[in-house]
Amino acid sequence: MATVYLIGVRGIPNRYGGFERLVEVLAPHLANQGHDVTVFCNNDPPVNETGADEDRWMGVRRRFISVRSSGPLGTIEYDWRSFKDVPPGAVALIFGYGTGIFQRYLKQHNVPHAVNMDGIEWRREKWGRIARIWLRWNERAAARQADILIADHPEIQRYLQEELGKDSTMIAYGVDDDALESGDRSSLSHPLLSQFPDQSFSLVVARAEPENQIHVTLDAFERSGKKHPMVVLGNFEVNEYGRQLRAKHPDVHFAGGVYNAPVLNELRRRSSLYIHGHSVGGTNPSLIEAMAAGALLVAHDNPFNRWVMGGDGSGLFFRGAEDLAVHLDNPPSPEVRASMIAAAKQRCVDQFLWRRILGQYDDVVAGLLQARH
Repeated sequence: MATVYLIGVRGIPNRYGGFERLVEVLAPHLANQGHDVTVFCNNDPPVNETGADEDRWMGVRRRFISVRSSGPLGTIEYDWRSFKDVPPGAVALIFGYGTGIFQRYLKQHNVPHAVNMDGIEWRREKWGRIARIWLRWNERAAARQADILIADHPEIQRYLQEELGKDSTMIAYGVDDDALESGDRSSLSHPLLSQFPDQSFSLVVARAEPENQIHVTLDAFERSGKKHPMVVLGNFEVNEYGRQLRAKHPDVHFAGGVYNAPVLNELRRRSSLYIHGHSVGGTNPSLIEAMAAGALLVAHDNPFNRWVMGGDGSGLFFRGAEDLAVHLDNPPSPEVRASMIAAAKQRCVDQFLWRRILGQYDDVVAGLLQARH
């Protein structure tokens, strides 16, 4: 058995995003396999209720780190303090490459490590020139120093090989088996569930970032006949892009964040169309979750989303506002809808169940243990 340290997430249980959801599932699994598992967590008061330096959660040691800085400098400080707290002889799983230069510390202290390279982060529109240079530098440092590279999508795997000359192991994200079952939803309670019955609205769930194509989606809504209301979930007060969209589209129902997973999945299932505009990155967890929930998907047409969905049989695609407006005005027949939803769920069974993903991470840990000797 191994001493395993997980680095690069903000904390568990998940309150943040895809990597945190992955670690929330992976860390207890590794502990159940007999490993001594530590996850570094930001000292967030809603998570660390006791204020202790560390505690136990589902068999996992959570080690809390407080940082003095905020923003990007705070992230760098947080990561550095995590890296230097890993003891010699352990193995490490790192999520993201934003501070890949720190992996040199692990190499110097005999800590074999794997890096999940996430998406091609430096291509995201939100980053300025200096941030992009930093990210590209760290991307190369991470790829050069890791014992094992993990790609969450075949396109990321191809990029790592062609651009960086590095082989990688392809491991996607997962969903629970029971996420594919309809189950009893009668006990769910939320104002949006009371307001919107089945197939009475279109839905977007996304961060307020340009690469998520929310401006294109809302432009399509304005061009359409507005057959159904458009509901957008997420914090759109966090940046100027989000605030401008709110001001420009008064007919759109900006409902804020919904963080209760069963309620969110019920909203996905109820929507007439679930619009997934993410245009960069690898396997997007929210897309898989929507597929499992039984949503009828309309995704931005790019190689990332195409592979996840498995092609045209599992949903619809759009490239711009004009063709998305056509989908909004002309949803598929009930028979085609049912066929697409069934195909999307089957894609989850074939490719994205957690039990498959966790087994692949077991193999990664075994590979790191071999690299230690």
